Amino acid sequence: MSKNKLKIINAVGGNYPQAAKEILSSLGEVKMIGPDQKILAVEIVKADVLVLQLGVVVTKEIINLAPNLKVIATATTGLDHVNVGYAKIKKIKVISLRGETEFLNTITSTAELAFGLAIALARHLVDGVAAVKNYQWESTKFTGHSLSGKTLGLVGLGRLGKIMARYGNAFGMKVIACDPYLKDKEFIENHCQKVEFSDLLSNSDIISIHVHLNEETKDMFNAEAFARVKNTAYLINTARGDIVNEKDLLQALTEKKIAGFAADVLADELNFKQNFSSQPLVEYAQKNSNVIITPHIGGSTFESRQATDVFIAKKVQEFFNTMITK
Repeated sequence: MSKNKLKIINAVGGNYPQAAKEILSSLGEVKMIGPDQKILAVEIVKADVLVLQLGVVVTKEIINLAPNLKVIATATTGLDHVNVGYAKIKKIKVISLRGETEFLNTITSTAELAFGLAIALARHLVDGVAAVKNYQWESTKFTGHSLSGKTLGLVGLGRLGKIMARYGNAFGMKVIACDPYLKDKEFIENHCQKVEFSDLLSNSDIISIHVHLNEETKDMFNAEAFARVKNTAYLINTARGDIVNEKDLLQALTEKKIAGFAADVLADELNFKQNFSSQPLVEYAQKNSNVIITPHIGGSTFESRQATDVFIAKKVQEFFNTMITK
């Protein structure tokens, strides 16, 4: 395919790797627009390729604006920001990280954040840091909990769940997990005990969510689930916000049915930005230090961004090179 034949819209924000940009440039003209939905609606009209990130939503309406669109590429495993079904109808190839197991096994940033959030909750790091900034030095005020000897419950033993199992074992924790789609040997190989979801809830000191969002997992953590959880337990969610029913979570926190919550994701994340100041869980976190929320930074390390953006750019390149050889 000759250079400059394709028009490529890149809606990825931040420092997009030069190596990835050069790969895309080998296919044609690359226009960097950043993660701006309004600009996207204008620029998509003549695009052959759209490269995007979480926070940029590809709806049916956006797809209909782009009669030449051949590829939608996103360096994510989740695809709830892309109307994949309609893209398929329009014969548009969707390229993502989903299913790229061998490559993804090298990306550990989200699991690292999840474990870091667990430590932050257990050791009251947010309060401790805030105290020092206010010139307070009272170590006994922030006595927390050791992780060694505690039980780590993993909801999902896929790629990230397995990494978390490794971290938990390294910290001397008892690791239990539930995942109905795995064979028993995978639990054994990852040094964790297979349990049912209900047993995981009632026996874990720290619960970490590592499942995809779908009809089965939406609102998986609801009032019924929180009723089973230890009132000393911490819940960590770096998967998708809608897996946790936030109304029920807030009720559980208010009634002290759970000790704390940390998340890198929130429910309806793609739509709440315009009303972010009134997001109930964010409001709660402003007044209560047992809730920690980060702005979906699980994959945001220089190393993971470089690796994933270059990987996706190469997949786009391979797609068009394959088209030429057919």
